[in-house]
Amino acid sequence: LKWIHETHPDTEELIVEADRASIKRLGHGNAMAQCFNHTILALDRVKDARLQIEWGERDFETRFGRKAEGMWLAEAGINSDVIQLLSEEGIKFVVLSPWQCRAVEDEEGKLVNLAGKPAPYWQPYILTGTNGGEIAAFFYHPGLAEGISFGHMLRDADDLYKSLKTLKEKDGKPLLHTATDGEIYGHHEPYGDMALAALIRKVGERDDFVFDNYASYLERHPATLHAELHAGEAGKGTSWSCSHGVSRWYKDCGCCTGGKPGWNQAWRTPLRNGLDNLAGKLDEIFILEMKRIFGEAVDPYDILRQAGDEFTGLVSMAEFIADLHTRYTFQSSYDVELAHLLTGVKNKHFSFTSCGFFFSDISGIEPRQNIKYALYAIRMFQPYCPEDLTYPFLSELRKAKSNVKTAGDGMSIAQEAMKELQGEVEAVVYFYLNRQFARKEDYVDQYGRFHLTHIDQGFKDDFSARLVDEVNLDVWNFHILSSSSIDNGINLYICVSDSAGNSTDRIRITNSDLPEAMLLELYAWIDKSMERMTFTELSELAKDMRHYSMLVKHTKYMQLDSRALENLGMTMKIIKSLFTIYVDVTPDLRMRILGNMFDLVRKCGRESEKKSLDEILSQHASYLAKRIAQKGLTPKECASVLDLMSLSVSHGFTPETGELQNSIYPYYNKTKQA
Repeated sequence: LKWIHETHPDTEELIVEADRASIKRLGHGNAMAQCFNHTILALDRVKDARLQIEWGERDFETRFGRKAEGMWLAEAGINSDVIQLLSEEGIKFVVLSPWQCRAVEDEEGKLVNLAGKPAPYWQPYILTGTNGGEIAAFFYHPGLAEGISFGHMLRDADDLYKSLKTLKEKDGKPLLHTATDGEIYGHHEPYGDMALAALIRKVGERDDFVFDNYASYLERHPATLHAELHAGEAGKGTSWSCSHGVSRWYKDCGCCTGGKPGWNQAWRTPLRNGLDNLAGKLDEIFILEMKRIFGEAVDPYDILRQAGDEFTGLVSMAEFIADLHTRYTFQSSYDVELAHLLTGVKNKHFSFTSCGFFFSDISGIEPRQNIKYALYAIRMFQPYCPEDLTYPFLSELRKAKSNVKTAGDGMSIAQEAMKELQGEVEAVVYFYLNRQFARKEDYVDQYGRFHLTHIDQGFKDDFSARLVDEVNLDVWNFHILSSSSIDNGINLYICVSDSAGNSTDRIRITNSDLPEAMLLELYAWIDKSMERMTFTELSELAKDMRHYSMLVKHTKYMQLDSRALENLGMTMKIIKSLFTIYVDVTPDLRMRILGNMFDLVRKCGRESEKKSLDEILSQHASYLAKRIAQKGLTPKECASVLDLMSLSVSHGFTPETGELQNSIYPYYNKTKQA
C-alpha cells in the first residue's frame, strides 16, 4: 500500500472506498490487516512478532481509518504464541488452511480428532493461546481453493457459479468461503479478475448467495466451539504452504518451489541461523544504545513501537525523530545515531521476509535480497559495536551451499552483494547522468531515499553535489570527474566524503556498474528528449544519439554491437518520433515511411523490438482514445484510427486496442453523436 500510495493513489482510494462501502452495507469492513513485512510470526522472537502485529495494525488503522478486526498471517503461519499475541492486540479472527487443524469440538463438548480430514469450513472456531487468550479462526474450503488456484475455475464465471451452487446444494451449509493468492486473478490465470467481477455481478442478480465478510458473519454467528491446531515439526507451528508445519522457512523439509532434480534446501538452516545470531546481537546493541540515549526510564521497545509510523511510510525519519523530541528528553546530537539504529532494526526485520526461504535455492533473488537487508543492518549498527559484525554472519553463510555450482555459497553471495555500489554512490551517479542525459524539464532531485540538496556543475566534466539520506539522515558530499565518450562508454571518477569530513578512496564507475533499472531510466530520458524534439533541433538529436550509442555499445543489457542492430535501434526511435511529434510531411508519405520501417522491424528485429513496436502502437491507440474522449469522433480522428489499424494489421502487429474500442463504442451504439 505504501508503493500504491506513492505511484497509484487513485487505486489506493478505490481500495479504501471499497472498505467504506462494505462497512455501510454490512456494518464491518472487508479489509483485513497483515503483519508488517511478511515474516513467519511463528518463527519470530515473541517481541519481534508483537512488533510485526502492532506495526501492521497501525498501518491499517491509518490507511483505512478504523481498527483492524482480522489479520491475514504471512503464509497463514501460526502457533499458540501467535494466537496469544493476536488476542492481546485485539485481533478477533484469522483465516487458516483446513489442514492446519488437528481437532474440533463437537456439540457435546468433546474434542474430535480430524484424523487427516479438513476442518469444517462453515463455522468459526475458537483458538486458545499460550496464556489463555482467544481468537476465532475460519478454515477455508480446500476444494474451492484448489480449483481456483490450480483447476482453472476462473476461466468461466458461469462454471464457477455452478460449482458454488453445487457445493451449496450438496453440503447445505450457511457459509461458503475460501482463500487464494491475489496474483491468481489476472497473473497466473489471465482474465481471472474479469471472471471474479462477473461472479460478483451474477450473485447480485440472483438469489442463491449473498456476499458477506468474516467480521460481519462473526458478529451474527460468534464462535462457540473450540479447535486445536497441529503443533507442527518441533512444536513450532503450522502454515498453509508447508505440510510439515513451518519447517520450510528454516530447514530442508522437502517443500520447495522450482529447482531441478537432485537439488536440496539444506542452505535454509545456516541462512536462518546466521540471521538469528545476527538479530540477537543487533538487539543487544540496540537496547544498550537506546538506554544510553534516553536513559533507563525509557523502554527501547516503546521507541520501536512508535517507529512503526516511519517504517510503514506514514511519516519521514526526520518527522519521527522531531516528534520524539516532544515526548522525551535527549540530545539532538543523537539524531543521526538514532536514525541509524532504527533503520538497522527495520532491515533486520526485512531480512526475515518469508520469500527468502520459500523457493529452491539460495542463489535466487529472494534469499539474495534478505542477505542484502542483513548486510545493510550491519552497516547501520557497526559504528556502535566494537566487535566485527560481518565476519560471524559470513562464516555461518559459508555453510549455506547453493545447488548452482557457479553461485558458490551464502558467503560468496553476500560478498558479491558487498561489491555493489553503495546507495549514496548509486544515487549521485543517477543525479549526474540525469543532468547529462535529460532535458531540464526532466531533471530530478530524488532517488529512492536520497535527496539532492546542492549541485555545482563546473566545467563540462566536473560535477559536485551534496546528498541527504532521508532515512538514516547521513549527509554526503561528492566530486565527480568524467572522461566518458562513445568509444569508452561512461567513465566516472567519484570522491566521497561524509559530513564529518571522512573521505573514501576514489571510485571508478563504468557502464557495467550501472543497475539495470537506472539504465532503463537513461534510455527513457533519451526517448523523452527525442519525443519532444522538432526536426530543426539537430544538436539535441546529435546529443541524444551520442548518449544512445554510448549506452548500447557498452552495456550488457542491450548488446547492439553491429551496424544493422544500431540502425534498427535508430529506426525504433524514428518510428516512435513519427507517432509522437509533428513532422511536416504529407500523410501518404508518412504512412510510406512508417510502412518501410515496420517491414525492417518485422524482418530483422528481435522479439524485444517487435514487442516494443506493439507497445508503441498500443500507446498511440491509447492516445487516440483520449483524443476522441476530448474532441469527439471527427473525420480526422476516424482517419487516424484507420491509419493505425491498417498499418498494424498489414504488417502483422497487434496493438492493445481495448481503450480505443471503448472510446468509439458510444458512437457505435449512438449514445454519443459523431
